[in-house]
Amino acid sequence: MAARRYAARVRRLKLSAAVWGMWTILITTLWVVHEWDVNGAFERFGHEGDPGQWNPTLWALGIGIPTLIVGIMALAVYFVRSAAERAVLRMQRLKFHAAAWLFGMVVLTPLWALIEWQDNGSFERWSNNSQPGDWDPWILIVGGMWALSALALFVVRQVLERRTEAR
Repeated sequence: MAARRYAARVRRLKLSAAVWGMWTILITTLWVVHEWDVNGAFERFGHEGDPGQWNPTLWALGIGIPTLIVGIMALAVYFVRSAAERAVLRMQRLKFHAAAWLFGMVVLTPLWALIEWQDNGSFERWSNNSQPGDWDPWILIVGGMWALSALALFVVRQVLERRTEAR
């Protein structure tokens, strides 16, 4: 039964990776056509809308979010395999959650930087007042909440599994 579930998870991952690849090609093509039509030939990345400036924010979000989903699915296939012993399965889950958090932060941090750059220009100082050069460090809150919630869920699951084993 566990082997069948794992095989189904691998099939879903392969299908998702193929869809992600097609999505990436489609979004990139549409973005290039749009930017070329609106701003002319590429000269540099920018957000002011001047001729030759291409804004990468929507493209990055369109690619980044599906990358996050497919990447975490890949980590689940890699880390959470069928295991006979509960202790091994617990460690696999812990490694999966840690790797998913790290991968998520690697994907989300550049998206955050791109959004902050578009909204407030180049970085000068940490602040949330939306003045030029002020970057709001909301990514730290998101990352911290994600890490704490993953850890809390892991601990709750461990406590509940130990209670059922004791009975």
